[in-house]
Parts: sequence; structure tokens; C-alpha cells
Amino acid sequence: MTRSATDKWLGGVLGGIARSLGISSGLLRGLFLVFFFGVGGLTFGISSGATIVIYLVFWFTLGKS
Repeated sequence: MTRSATDKWLGGVLGGIARSLGISSGLLRGLFLVFFFGVGGLTFGISSGATIVIYLVFWFTLGKS
């Protein structure tokens, strides 16, 4: 799993994860926003701050493709 160099908005993390899972990066970005904003209470106990920390951990640990 690597960050995407072409399918990125910020760091390429979600584009790279989506490519590895074989799903749409738009779908994964939508799910990220649901978790970040807690739309409809669908956060599964993950706060928006924790969501950002998780994203940053992936950003610094995943290599760039």
C-alpha cells in the first residue's frame, strides 16, 4: 500500500488506499468525510481529531508511488 502520486487531493493517502482495495477513491473520500463530520452519528466512536491523526499517520508511514 502506497500513497498515490496522481490521485490525490492532499497527500495521496486515500487515493493510494482506494487503489490497493480496488474501490473508488471518491467513495473512500466520502466515507472519510462521514467519519470526520460524524454525519448521522456514524463515527463508530472515532472523533474528528482522531480521524486527522490517523490520516497523518498514514501520510507519514506510506511510501509514495
